[in-house]
Amino acid sequence: MTTGTRDKKRAVRYGLKKLFMTTVGAVLYAVSIGLFLDPNHLSAGGVTGIAQIVSEYLPIGTGTLSLLMNIPIMFLGMWKFGWRFFALTGYALVLSAPLIDVFVAHPLTNDPVLAALAGGALLGVGMGILFRAGSSSGGVDIITKVIRLRFPHVKTGMIFFILDAIIIGASALVFGNLDIGLYATIGILITTFVMNYVLYGSDEARMVYIISNEPQKIANLLLEQLNMGGTFLNGYGAYTGKEKKVLMCVMRPKQLPAAREVAASVDP
Repeated sequence: MTTGTRDKKRAVRYGLKKLFMTTVGAVLYAVSIGLFLDPNHLSAGGVTGIAQIVSEYLPIGTGTLSLLMNIPIMFLGMWKFGWRFFALTGYALVLSAPLIDVFVAHPLTNDPVLAALAGGALLGVGMGILFRAGSSSGGVDIITKVIRLRFPHVKTGMIFFILDAIIIGASALVFGNLDIGLYATIGILITTFVMNYVLYGSDEARMVYIISNEPQKIANLLLEQLNMGGTFLNGYGAYTGKEKKVLMCVMRPKQLPAAREVAASVDP
C-alpha cells in the first residue's frame, strides 16, 4: 500500500469520525431542547433561546425558527473557519432543527427542576461533542468561536454563560415568570460545567514557578514527598542582575497546598 493510499484512507476515517460525532452531538442537542427545555419554557440560550421567545408569537416551531435565524451567522462561520466547518455545522442544524420540532410535542417531564437538570446536562454533552468534532450548533456557538479567536485563554463555557445570561433575562421578561428564568439559569450553569468537562476533561492543572535560593533542595523534596518533577529555568534578578535558577512545576490544584508547604519548609 502506497503512502498516498494510506493517507486517503486515514482522511476518510477521520471524516467519518467527525460526521459520526456531529450526528451524535446534534441529536443530543435536539433531545435536550425538544424533550426537556422548550416544553417547560426554559431558555436554551443562544439563537435557539431567541427562537423560543419568538415562537411564542409566531406559528413556527422553535427548531425551524432557529434554522432560519442561523443562516446569516453560518456565512460568518464559513468566512472565519472554512467550508468544512460550514458543512458540518450546516449538517448539525439541518438534522437538529426538525428533531426539536418533533420532540417538543412529547416532553418527558413537566417538572421544571428535572427539565433544567436533564436538559442542561444533555445540552452540555451535545454541544461539547459538536465542538470536539470541529462543528457547532450554529448561532452563539459560531460567535463564541469567533470571540475565542481573539481571546483564546477564555473558556468556551464562560463565554456561553455570559451571552446566555442576557438571553435568559429577556426570556424571563417575555414569559413574565421569574421562577422560569431561575430554573433556566440552573440549566445553563449545568450546561457550562458539563460542556467544559467534555471539552477540557477533569485534569485541570496549575503551572507553578518557585523562586528560591535553594531550588535544588526544594526540587528534591517535591520529588521525594509528592512524586512531583520539575524543570529548571535560567532567570536573572531584575534589580541585582544576578543569575538565579527558577523551578517550574505543573501540578493538580489539590497538590498546590502540599507543594507550597514543602517549599516553605526549605525557604520561608
